[in-house]
Amino acid sequence: MSLDLRHHRYSRFIFLGIGGIGMSALARYLLIQGKTVLGYDRTSSDITQNMQKKGAIIAHDAQPLEQWFDRQFAQETLIVWTPAVSQSDPWMMEAKRSGFEMVKRAELLGMISSESKKVLAVAGTHGKTTTSAILAHLLVDSGKLGIGFLGGVAVNYDSNLVLPDAMISALADGKTPEFCVVEADEFDRSFLTIHPHWACITSVDPDHLDIYQDKETFVAAFELFAHSLDTEHLMITEGLAFDGVTVGFADQAKIRAQRVAVVDGAYRFDLRFDDELWEGLTGPLPGRHNLTNVMMAVAMARGCGLTQQEIARSLKNFQGIQRRFNQYKLSDGRVLIDDYAHHPTELRALLQGVKEFYPDQSHVLLFQPHLYSRTRDFVSEFAQVLNEFERVILMPIYPARELPIPGVDSSWLAGMCHTDSVQSLDSSQALEAFVHEAHSTDTEQRSPNVFVVAGAGDIGLYVNSLIEKLTS
Repeated sequence: MSLDLRHHRYSRFIFLGIGGIGMSALARYLLIQGKTVLGYDRTSSDITQNMQKKGAIIAHDAQPLEQWFDRQFAQETLIVWTPAVSQSDPWMMEAKRSGFEMVKRAELLGMISSESKKVLAVAGTHGKTTTSAILAHLLVDSGKLGIGFLGGVAVNYDSNLVLPDAMISALADGKTPEFCVVEADEFDRSFLTIHPHWACITSVDPDHLDIYQDKETFVAAFELFAHSLDTEHLMITEGLAFDGVTVGFADQAKIRAQRVAVVDGAYRFDLRFDDELWEGLTGPLPGRHNLTNVMMAVAMARGCGLTQQEIARSLKNFQGIQRRFNQYKLSDGRVLIDDYAHHPTELRALLQGVKEFYPDQSHVLLFQPHLYSRTRDFVSEFAQVLNEFERVILMPIYPARELPIPGVDSSWLAGMCHTDSVQSLDSSQALEAFVHEAHSTDTEQRSPNVFVVAGAGDIGLYVNSLIEKLTS
């Protein structure tokens, strides 16, 4: 297979939707490569501000800056876009009128990653960011020279781009990265543009039905991805119907966890392979779903040649990913947990982690549903899992790329739960009610010790103020 290296023809890149977590990692990489990076995003954020400090030129104007698309720049400019930006957005329309070459984010990721000796891809509806961040850390922390493009900010590197200084120097000297870790995103079938040497599939719960229409079409896309690899180089979570190396907890799994226990706020477990047993490993993140993610990353790192000693050492110093079961201590022994969960399966995994690591403690959830279409398509599943939380406060649905769907809102979702323990409020009232829970005088229910914040929209922007208010 010949490599697609078109990006080398360009010195100037325009990112439409540059503030997106996947887009910004690519933009950071090109800035380090000395390229000119321009970008548009509707709103300013920590991500866009950080990239501006690194040299990116970023606009937030609703109307496009026509000088960016001047024909004199046609030969040197590549436009990179994400489906998160509407086709009717003025910037997208101006880009299409310009005649400049345009590629999707996933296409550029495929081009850049293909230049590495080994492409390590992490696919799945849930767990991509956690698994890819752990895998990239295991390899980099063990001295391997490579790159990681993540869908979240890894705390160890304070970035969604794992690119150590030694790798930057090696790239400047023309050396080829030993590996490239990428999230193989199923949205819009983007993962089919990646050509991995090793991969894993963490989960295949239907999602993005605005793109796929039905479960069968969604699963079929994963089947195409799975068939692109040799079965011995594909790790799959037990229970998935693909040919590969199964990873899980059952005796039938090829790679399985044994003697799992919670010790000092972390998992301790043994990992059984066909030919050996690795004892005393640490699972640094709460929740059995995260333990599966750890096992996936360990299995792939082992396949790339890392030893038990290297992996065990690096697991212990992995600090996590922002908004993935991040725990913040409050006053009086209370805790706030912030998580990106926005799908029913993710909420259930979050609840499992809360119950396992904080048994017998009362909890309350502040949840911001993400997308009207996802809320509509999985309303029964959402209602079922929300009913399992002790108390739930719903914020309005975060629309992201979508226009409202008549009749689909948080009040409708709360009504589907058929319980008084789930209530829907506007944003400011929801935040106030969440804080008020800490001072509840209701004699019929316990004041919570565990405050859970979840959602993939802008709810994460409120966490610091919530911590401050809950601590005061």
